[in-house]
Amino acid sequence: MSASTAEPAVSAPSSSLSHTRWLGEVLASSVGAKFLVAITGFLLTLFVIVHLLGNLQIFLGRDAMNSYAHYLKSLGPLLWIVRGGLLAVFVVHLFLAMRLWKRSLDARPTPYKYQRFTKATWMSRSMWLTGLVILAFVAFHLAHFTFGWISRVDDGAGNMVSYLDLKDAQHKQKTGEDRQDVYRMFIDGFRSVPIVATYLACMILLGLHLRHGVRSVFQTLGLNHVKYNFAFELLGYGVTGAVVLGNVLMPLAVLFKIIGTDVP
Repeated sequence: MSASTAEPAVSAPSSSLSHTRWLGEVLASSVGAKFLVAITGFLLTLFVIVHLLGNLQIFLGRDAMNSYAHYLKSLGPLLWIVRGGLLAVFVVHLFLAMRLWKRSLDARPTPYKYQRFTKATWMSRSMWLTGLVILAFVAFHLAHFTFGWISRVDDGAGNMVSYLDLKDAQHKQKTGEDRQDVYRMFIDGFRSVPIVATYLACMILLGLHLRHGVRSVFQTLGLNHVKYNFAFELLGYGVTGAVVLGNVLMPLAVLFKIIGTDVP
């Protein structure tokens, strides 16, 4: 690349340059954007792991799962602050990743007649696609378990309400507990074959995204060294395998009645 087309380096903030302007330059540069994509991707991976560990309590039974969910709800404003921060991280990660992808396309508007991918794998070339699928899955997951939009039923008075709200009202009337029966919600949610199939397909794509993402984080942060590359590869496979396996086992365990038989 010639000096005339090379991207200008991002300088550290100084007294003559406000931090806001400096941050803008970082975000505008490809190097800075890649760095932030790596950092936000790392934070999102940590969330996926923590989320999985919490959900795995479904195997411990109703009390364990509901107590965990009640604890999270008891955090109140703190929980919403965390959710807001997580949403911001997700938006930044997606926006910068898609902008980098567009810049890559704009740099070569006319594709090569013969495509030769010597180092880039299919996973690395398809990160934008798996990322968009994951975005769609997150929206579906929230509609399914958080907002209850997937299943709406008649409450007996002619009103169409969320299936989750109706079940929670019935649970409160039956037991007197003023809290969600998350265990029942989880079991009911995965008794549908189409929904389980959707989750399994999305988990496979999440695994492909994580497999490349975890490995590329270290490379982007300058930790790409022949001495440690094998360990980073193992870490990438380990994290991906654990996340996919854990998230696949739960819906399958419900579908094949390994757990949840105590829910009518």
